[in-house]
Amino acid sequence: MIDFRYHLVSIIAIFFALATGIVLGAGPLSDTIDDTLTDQTADLREENRGLRDELESAGEEQAYQEAFVDEVMPRLVSGQLQDQRVAIIPLPGAEEETVEQVQETLERAGAQSELIVRIEPTWTDPDSEPVLDELATELVSSGVELGSGNGFDRGSTVLASALLSQQVETSPGVEDAAQTVDTTVVSAYEEAGMLRLEQDTSTAPTLAVAVAGPVSGEDAEERLDRLVTLLAELDSAGNGVVVAGPSFAAEGGVLTAVRGSDAAEDVSTVDVADLPTGRAAVIFALTEQQRGNTGHYGVIGEVDGALPPVPEENGTEPEDGGDDESGEGENGSDDSDDEGGDQ
Repeated sequence: MIDFRYHLVSIIAIFFALATGIVLGAGPLSDTIDDTLTDQTADLREENRGLRDELESAGEEQAYQEAFVDEVMPRLVSGQLQDQRVAIIPLPGAEEETVEQVQETLERAGAQSELIVRIEPTWTDPDSEPVLDELATELVSSGVELGSGNGFDRGSTVLASALLSQQVETSPGVEDAAQTVDTTVVSAYEEAGMLRLEQDTSTAPTLAVAVAGPVSGEDAEERLDRLVTLLAELDSAGNGVVVAGPSFAAEGGVLTAVRGSDAAEDVSTVDVADLPTGRAAVIFALTEQQRGNTGHYGVIGEVDGALPPVPEENGTEPEDGGDDESGEGENGSDDSDDEGGDQ
């Protein structure tokens, strides 16, 4: 049995150990501890100074790169979409700054981007399905086929056909008869609270850039599916659609939803539209759409690269495996003297 004497001895031992530590800390060890702390503080101060210098240098380099891109980008995209009609369609949550920057880049590329139609968040509400179905049934025009899908499918089909048209191939020197925007349909959808017409034009665009925003909530997956349906219908009605947005709106958002759906084969995406380089990628993605091709560009997930192939001056896409500059043929012979050969 442990008696009082045992407890007393234990308590005395504890106090003796504390006293010894205090004596040593205040005596022979104090100088060593002070020196160690002083050295560590000096090392940390020097490390922080180095990190600040590195951060300042990185900021200067970043500012230079941004300034360089801002100067070069207008020349890079200039004339790439000359006289092409492009609609801008901000999706729910799209940032106004990104929308304005995309429009500015389109104008620098020579495009006509007067039509801006903002899709309201109510478009993806479950309660909107019967409203869209009724609108589609009442407003469908001749030549537009309403499938057997739900109201979101049918409503998307009618709106897309009202906004976009396909460019008709004509003889050289003959302008195509441009289709007009169906303002009756657009007004009806706007009165129903499904969209907001921010800028108008009488001539229907043949291309579109949809500006993406974040989508959240328990039913986010269903809402994303409804937006993907709209984007696919817009692509079918015109000559091509590019969905663009910042990287923070890509992961788990509209861009990811498009890339993971059947629409990925037809609708292009760019997930860095908040950067000048990303907006240049939007321009070249549109030119790629005009050629009947599709791609996905940016930094999120599996992408096809930073940007699409840059068209040559004549508007054609550069081909891999072109002629060797030396003029040698496949067998190593010099074909430069062959009549009618490639120059």
